[in-house]
Amino acid sequence: MNIIFESLRECHFSLLLKWLEAPHVKAWWDQDIAWTPELVETKFSSYVKGYKIQGGAPKEIGAFIIQLDNRPMGYIQFYNAYDFPRDSELIGLPPSLGAFDMFIGEKDYVGKGVGSTALKLFLKKFGNPKFTHIFADPDAQNIAAIKCYEKAGFKRLEHPNPDSQEIWMLYEIN
Repeated sequence: MNIIFESLRECHFSLLLKWLEAPHVKAWWDQDIAWTPELVETKFSSYVKGYKIQGGAPKEIGAFIIQLDNRPMGYIQFYNAYDFPRDSELIGLPPSLGAFDMFIGEKDYVGKGVGSTALKLFLKKFGNPKFTHIFADPDAQNIAAIKCYEKAGFKRLEHPNPDSQEIWMLYEIN
């Protein structure tokens, strides 16, 4: 199994569109957005250049297509957790905190252990030395993502808001 991470390029936008509208991705990503080629271009064009505008300022973001044996199968993005607002304020977490979002776009690869393997490789390649810890906050109902992250070495944390619909998870970079 050969997994590589190709920097996001405009030629990947049609693939992102397909994946973002796939039911197994749509269940957890932007359920309220009907993705179109124009929306994908609007959202991801700056990601190709390594940033996202937040609060009027460019914030660094790394966006990649996950390839398995030279076949695109998923997407992952990586950034400073404190640069982008979340549903819950990040309280009591390490000051040097990266975060990521990912999905397996190709349904055939879901539930095969590829996600956790890709995540482990990604964290080894891109997580160190920029951050001491990596944060994830999957939906509490997204059992597949939670298991994937645990398999990759993430530990569950106590959430400061007990009514939250997300699970806080942390990975310590060694």
